[in-house]
Amino acid sequence: MSFVGAGALRRILRFPAASLIATGVILAMATVPRFAAAQPAAPSGGAPRPLSLAEALTLATGESEQIAIARAGSLRAQGQLGQARSALFPQLATTMNWQKQLQNQFAAISERSSRNSSGGSGGSDTTSAADNPITRIFASQYNFNVGLSASQPLYGGGRATANIRAARAARESAEIGITSAQAQVQLDVTQSYYDALLTDRLVAIAESSLVQSERTLRQVQLTRNVGSASEFDLIRARVTRDNQRPGWLQSRTNRDLAYVRLRQLLNLPPDQPLTLTDSIAESPVSTPVANVAPITTVNVNVADVLTIDPQVKAAVSRVLAGSDTGIATRAPVKQALKGVEVAQQQLKATKAQRLPSIGATTNYQRLAYPAGILPKSLGDFFPNWTVGIGLSYPFFTGGRLRGEVQAAEATVIEARQRLRLAQEGASLDARQAVAQLTDSEASWQASVGTAEQAQRAYDIAEVRFREGISTQLELSETRNQLQQALANRAQAARNLQVARKRLELLPYLPLSQGSTSSTGPTR
Repeated sequence: MSFVGAGALRRILRFPAASLIATGVILAMATVPRFAAAQPAAPSGGAPRPLSLAEALTLATGESEQIAIARAGSLRAQGQLGQARSALFPQLATTMNWQKQLQNQFAAISERSSRNSSGGSGGSDTTSAADNPITRIFASQYNFNVGLSASQPLYGGGRATANIRAARAARESAEIGITSAQAQVQLDVTQSYYDALLTDRLVAIAESSLVQSERTLRQVQLTRNVGSASEFDLIRARVTRDNQRPGWLQSRTNRDLAYVRLRQLLNLPPDQPLTLTDSIAESPVSTPVANVAPITTVNVNVADVLTIDPQVKAAVSRVLAGSDTGIATRAPVKQALKGVEVAQQQLKATKAQRLPSIGATTNYQRLAYPAGILPKSLGDFFPNWTVGIGLSYPFFTGGRLRGEVQAAEATVIEARQRLRLAQEGASLDARQAVAQLTDSEASWQASVGTAEQAQRAYDIAEVRFREGISTQLELSETRNQLQQALANRAQAARNLQVARKRLELLPYLPLSQGSTSSTGPTR
């Protein structure tokens, strides 16, 4: 404070009004530059991108890895359904084969027979066995054939239809999984969006508290310079200021991590600066402070104290009126039902293996045995066509079929128990969602009046401290109460928005972790 002399300062502080005005001017000159320097610098990466919650949800739906994985599962289920359906249709295949024999037993026999026949006839002009057409076919050095084969299952004991029903149920379950993944992504983005807004608000609260502590320290320093404050007061003010700095730094770190998480969910560049355009809070129905009745007795009515505000009940009822908390409509319950259907159809297909299977086959070929490498014309090909009907019956499998049936029956039992767990978890999950909404709504309504009262109390405490009629401890405690009230209000606003979104998406969301265990409710 080199620009104000100690003597002049003492003369000014002799008058309370002048002292207060001078102190305010000096603190304003000293505090404004420091507060401006404490503002977070815009990260590199260009101008900040305005981002609303609706835009964030749209970006996440098209860029989410979870949704892409769910869609890949649906595509796989569709392919498996096509595989199962193929068992009902004819199977056609074409073949083409060219072969050269380096050594042929029939050619060797034919050649030896021809030599013996020539030697025994004394040069007679008799027809040799080598000229026999059948001999030429078997003794041909080159073989070339093309063919068409077909098979058609006629009866399989219901195995194919059971597999088709199981595959269709699995595909429907996978499609439900896509909807569930989309709902989970929307909830995650909503949470991350409001987490980023919350950390922004907490940083602002921490910065304000740090600036207030700095202002108090400078005021104590000024009074110390004129001998109106002790060294103990100065040290305590400096310690109070310094204790605010770690919380401020931690809030900045939390804010940076919250924005990193949000950018990851939206697949945005890591250094892309964002400006969130939506607000984390909303105006309450009415300010609770204005409706407080005057106190006329020290007696406490327990029922009045422990009764939830009717405004909270009305707000929760409005949200529940537009939400579906039924168990049967939950996506995990629907998937569990499809799982039971899949297991039952697989059991039916496994039992069908005990029945005989009947199928028809046909094979049409055109074969050629050319003298050269390739046939010269279609006349060199000879037809070969067969048809048949086959029956297969597992007379003895060494217990394999019995083991497969037992395993399939166990799968059905597991699927039914998973369905029961899903139904119980859905019921608990719905109750948790309603309870969280009620708690968040009540906390938000209460935090509004608390924050207003805390702000008013700090304003009074600051004036009292400047006038010298209160202690620094009182001012510090009031500041901490204000900081906690503002933080609670921001946290309550975030929790309220997330609780409402959870109820909106409840029919499509997966079960929360606490709904499938006995360890207690989720946080």
